[in-house]
Amino acid sequence: MPEHKNQFSSANAPVRDEVGTAQAPAGPSGKSVQPASMVRLKLVDQMENAGSAKLMLIRAAAGFGKSTLLRQYRERCRATGRQTAWLSLEPTDNDLSRFISRLDACVGELDPEGLIEGGVLDTISDVEPVYTLLESIAGQARPFSILLDEFEVIQSPAVLNFIQQLLAALPPHGCLVIASRTAPEIGLGRIRARGQLLEVDPGALRFSLEETGTFLRETHRLQLDSGDIAALHRCTEGWIAALYLAALSLKGRDDPSAFIQSFSGSNLNLAAYLAEQILAQQSEECRRFLLQTSVLNRFCAPLCDALTGRNDSQAMIESLLRANLFLFPADEEQRWFRYHSLFAGFLQDVLERQTPGAARELHRAAAHWYLSVKQPIPAIDHLISAGDTDEAIAQLTEHLDDLVRGGLVRLLVRWLAQLPPAALGHSPRLQLASAWALVLCRRYQSAQEFIASYRPSPEIESARVILLACTDRMEEAYEFGQSLLRRLPTDDHFVYGLTANTMAYVMQATGHYEEARRLLSEAIPYVSQQGAGFMRNVAASVESILDLAQGRLGNALARLQAFTQQQADTAADNQFGAQISLDMIRSVTLYEVDDLEGAQRVLNEGLSYSIDSGVADALISSHVLLSRIAALRGDTVAGQRYLNDLETIGRDGGSSRIQCSAWMERTRVATLEGRLDAAQQALRQVEKYSDWDRPDVFMYSNDVDTPAITRLRLRVAQGQCAQSLDGLREAIAEAQGHSLMRRALKLRLLHALALDGAGRQTEAFDVLTEALQFASHEGFLRTFLDEGKRLAELLQRWAVTFQARSRSLGIAPGFLADLLKRLEPARQDSASDGGRDALTKRELQIIRLLADGCPIPEIATKLFLSENTVKTHIRNVSVKLGTHSRNESLAIARARGLLD
Repeated sequence: MPEHKNQFSSANAPVRDEVGTAQAPAGPSGKSVQPASMVRLKLVDQMENAGSAKLMLIRAAAGFGKSTLLRQYRERCRATGRQTAWLSLEPTDNDLSRFISRLDACVGELDPEGLIEGGVLDTISDVEPVYTLLESIAGQARPFSILLDEFEVIQSPAVLNFIQQLLAALPPHGCLVIASRTAPEIGLGRIRARGQLLEVDPGALRFSLEETGTFLRETHRLQLDSGDIAALHRCTEGWIAALYLAALSLKGRDDPSAFIQSFSGSNLNLAAYLAEQILAQQSEECRRFLLQTSVLNRFCAPLCDALTGRNDSQAMIESLLRANLFLFPADEEQRWFRYHSLFAGFLQDVLERQTPGAARELHRAAAHWYLSVKQPIPAIDHLISAGDTDEAIAQLTEHLDDLVRGGLVRLLVRWLAQLPPAALGHSPRLQLASAWALVLCRRYQSAQEFIASYRPSPEIESARVILLACTDRMEEAYEFGQSLLRRLPTDDHFVYGLTANTMAYVMQATGHYEEARRLLSEAIPYVSQQGAGFMRNVAASVESILDLAQGRLGNALARLQAFTQQQADTAADNQFGAQISLDMIRSVTLYEVDDLEGAQRVLNEGLSYSIDSGVADALISSHVLLSRIAALRGDTVAGQRYLNDLETIGRDGGSSRIQCSAWMERTRVATLEGRLDAAQQALRQVEKYSDWDRPDVFMYSNDVDTPAITRLRLRVAQGQCAQSLDGLREAIAEAQGHSLMRRALKLRLLHALALDGAGRQTEAFDVLTEALQFASHEGFLRTFLDEGKRLAELLQRWAVTFQARSRSLGIAPGFLADLLKRLEPARQDSASDGGRDALTKRELQIIRLLADGCPIPEIATKLFLSENTVKTHIRNVSVKLGTHSRNESLAIARARGLLD
């Protein structure tokens, strides 16, 4: 926009804009250091193979390595026989005659063939030199590139017009390469539309994580571990000048990790660089806009207008974009933007020094704007930053139901941690939400301390029930919750709804099945319309869990399919918590009927939520099933990684059941692979963490995976078959007594193996027949398949005698044929590549944000996920694409069109 054209200055400055050579501000000696540069091989290759591009534009802010890339491209051209002409521009080149004179001298370095003899500036006219120079460039016979560095100094319409003429005059084998801090006004849209433009933008110029590691370890000889390198890469977002200045500061430090954790826009070297190279070069109006909007994590033009009192923020933002002043689009529509995190931190420091207290007022104005457009989440963020505790509490309370249903538990924990403890004293609902959020984040000790710090109230007592349930103290939760439900007023649907939901889970776990169904049915009329949807999700989950546990797999599948379809038809919003449980049980049923692709698809969609804030059952089901699916597809490394992640989560949260589940699966795998010594060692860990296992408590994720079943399987494999028979019969009777028919089926298969191993084949066949009779009418497949080769061999021997009589034995022949086919060894040895699922919607979001240059913390903030969850998604993407690094994943995703 014309009125802003001269607000953004990019005049030459002492510090060059080079990869690895961005100089620090001058020290006492008045000199700065020039370290070695690092070759940007992929970018140089891209430029060399630019095809029909007439213009290559390298554009970014200071310190992104534009000049170094230009030099490296020139070296490549020389090595391949392509001619080059280099011109570093100066402000005085805005005079057309001077520009043409200097360019002519530069072009004169090319092959003299085709040039006008005697030069082109011997005439008086200004017009003749222009056209003579254009003709000489057009007449070049050999491939060539003209390189113009620091083009941002050019603002003269006459010179810009000449550049457009030059582009039109270039022969097919000629190319113009421009390095600039700003986007030059030379009709880029037209050139782009013709397919004649190659752009190397800030995202491409940023160092990747691997390049950052090479730069720090090899170029600067710094001994840093991978965590430190990743942290520095994350905070610099690959900005080369910042990495260089950080590297200078790191030399000789005893505690590099502490420095890296504290590295920000207030770092003295970086602040001096930004002050001199960026801020000082801008107009007063531009500086004021930058400082005022620096308090915003993301911003759009209307929000900026509200903060600054302007009415032309859109034009200002567009000018900032053209000037490449560390401004990046934050959405695909380019309505929202953000500053580089270090640049924003620097601006915030300057704002506080120049105008103390101004940031609070700006945060307050931002909050009011967000509330006016009905976006309470960022409004609450700004209210807390402004110190408006009362208003923040009021907004939190007003929107609490939506926050809880949306599952924004980590956000709630972060907010509430920033509020004074006394602020929650008069808001019991927020006390409940705080405890609930802490529990779902698996911060059990913090939740216990929080609950103990308040006097008893219905909300605090409800929080206690949630804590007891999520720490597997089901009997206590049942007794205490029963008493609470009788005293709890039903008119507070928030408290009553959370309590009833928790108690349904507890009743199911303690065997009070009908009581759980009745509670959910009775609770629906007492909650809000959205709360009723939540309760229906919970009811569907409980019914499906009970159906599966009691052996009614067909019923569970039908109910889940119908409920899922109903949600799709009504476009119902997912109800957090209940939806996780519903998805997990759905994945278990799909896995049971050997629909591995369907199970993995559902698991991948829900994995991030279960990691972020899922109860133990969701975590165990998701990780164990994903581990099994990965192993079945030949990717044992990924399979073990899921179990390692599960164990880490359990250890960090202090959950013995989660840790035990990881070790039970390791024991199962080692047992089936015949690694019995390893299985015995793993079993010792199972026993160490088995305190949660009690006969009258049922945890659905451990329905067929208990310490007792794990122990019995290993004993049978070790040849202790006769000694295991009594224990197996007792376990079967106990499972049947609790109506756990799926567990009884699993135990019957182990019983059959034990009888066969004890030399009692006829009895083994009888038990196997009984198991097949039950399984065939419900479709249980993986219960058989997961017992591996020994059971497959026993079934094959059984089939020789009994397959022809299967119908008369009450066994569905189609099921039997299907099961025997799936038991073939080839099934277990299938290649991993053929079964990789497509990326999930969430994984696509994350890989696209990575491709846009977003660091992991920013991705986590945008998608309301934890950083660990984002990293898990990135690892899943790597597994699915078969890659070994983030850059490789991005390259494969780009090649497959996943980033379009």
